[in-house]
Amino acid sequence: MQINTSSDQSRFRWVDLIRALGAFLVVLAHVQYPGSGLVGISYYALTRVAVPLFFMVSGFLLLSKNEPLEDFFRKRAIKVFVPFIIWSIIYLIWKGESLDQPLLEIIKSYFIKIVRGPRENHLWFFYELFSLYLFTPILRVYVEKASNKDLLYFCGIWFLLIPLANLVQEFTPIQIGFEYYFLLGYIGYFIFGYLASRMQFSKNQKLVALTIFILSLIITIIGMYLSASYKLKTQYFEDYLSVNVVLMCFALYVVLIQLNVSEYFYRIILPFSRTSFGIYLVHVIVMVQLLLIAPFSSLPFLGSAFYMIPFLAILGFGISFLIVFIIQKLPILKNIVP
Repeated sequence: MQINTSSDQSRFRWVDLIRALGAFLVVLAHVQYPGSGLVGISYYALTRVAVPLFFMVSGFLLLSKNEPLEDFFRKRAIKVFVPFIIWSIIYLIWKGESLDQPLLEIIKSYFIKIVRGPRENHLWFFYELFSLYLFTPILRVYVEKASNKDLLYFCGIWFLLIPLANLVQEFTPIQIGFEYYFLLGYIGYFIFGYLASRMQFSKNQKLVALTIFILSLIITIIGMYLSASYKLKTQYFEDYLSVNVVLMCFALYVVLIQLNVSEYFYRIILPFSRTSFGIYLVHVIVMVQLLLIAPFSSLPFLGSAFYMIPFLAILGFGISFLIVFIIQKLPILKNIVP
């Protein structure tokens, strides 16, 4: 996730739209509403596009640049790595990690835990992102020389060997023994985000993409619902690297990319885009603590999940936005939510 909108990127209004939308969908994904059934599954299925949208926007922004290695890693350290470390520590403390030890022991313990894995579920994103950062300078050389056909080939091979291969291995006895570690993970989203920015899509192509998005979303909902109903031991249909979710994400990105965002609407979404990174970091605490406060604790039982789930998401999103907006105005502290 390239975090801040710099002046030379301000004309890419669709980027800010994707950031704002992605941040809201991440919050929506963490709404807990008892007994929501198919409605809850449908909302959750829609949120599967949130993190891949961030990966694709990052691919577009980072691979479009040409800068010295030291500048690239310095910016990533200040804007992403330092906030990640700070918020990992915040989540460790919030979850009750002991502070009753000598300082050096605390530092050692926290370091080991953070290196081992995310200290809260949503922080997994950064572990994937840092791997892509390490590879970004190499990818920049490749995409600069590559044609659109070359990039389509890369994305096609990734789709074949990751989402499609995952489908085969999940639902058939076939297990693939060939090694293709360099294609594992989310690099396909990263490259596709850049590739799509080099292409021009007609209205008809965007309508086709919208149709694919809707059909993939329906398949995702049905697959998740049947898996839950029949207690199948699979989470394939909600996985970010499943065929249905990848198609859904690619299609929505094509719909949104180069979208003509009006000046009025842009002024509305821009503050949410500028706080999207902070919202991503803080929203889990907000969503949990919100329901522990007396006036809000009864909200998950007040009405239909159809309107209460988005209401809770809007409430949590709004509170997270206000917290981040205020922090960004404070000296020193603003650096933890750039």
